[in-house]
Amino acid sequence: MRLDIRADNNALTHETAHLSDHGVMHPEIAADWALWSGVVNQAALTRLRSLEERFPELTTAVLSTADGLHIASVGTTGDTGDRLSAMNGSLFGVARAEAEIISGGKEPSLSAVVSVTIGQSQLSLLSFVLAPYGQLLLSVSATGVQLGTVIVQARSAAYELITALGLAGGSK
Repeated sequence: MRLDIRADNNALTHETAHLSDHGVMHPEIAADWALWSGVVNQAALTRLRSLEERFPELTTAVLSTADGLHIASVGTTGDTGDRLSAMNGSLFGVARAEAEIISGGKEPSLSAVVSVTIGQSQLSLLSFVLAPYGQLLLSVSATGVQLGTVIVQARSAAYELITALGLAGGSK
């Protein structure tokens, strides 16, 4: 297994702000997450299905909050989306902590790429901040393609999600 952790200075955000300012979900949305998660799920699922159609090598795509709450996924069954969301939250937390140590305590970029390669399978985990939802994670995995291809597809899907969820949430 190869694990690649990189801070990416080209943040996938509408705003360039500190995590403490915009990385946290709006309190009213957090208080009624059962309602909002359904709204966000429908907008996100449409974009993830589009990714699945144009990227046949895709095995899974999972959108979640940074603290591991599942929002939407494709290529998963049963509670697998919930489990992957929780693991992605943990993986991102570890990568972020390591990036803070490597950067000498400076706050790393809000957009991170964590990539994992296992045999012919590639995974790219991206983070981005989208008000009012806070920090979101998108993981995309595929088989039989280069890691760079997975990262490009994940970034493209993240931009689509930012546009769709920003419009759905009225945060633009």
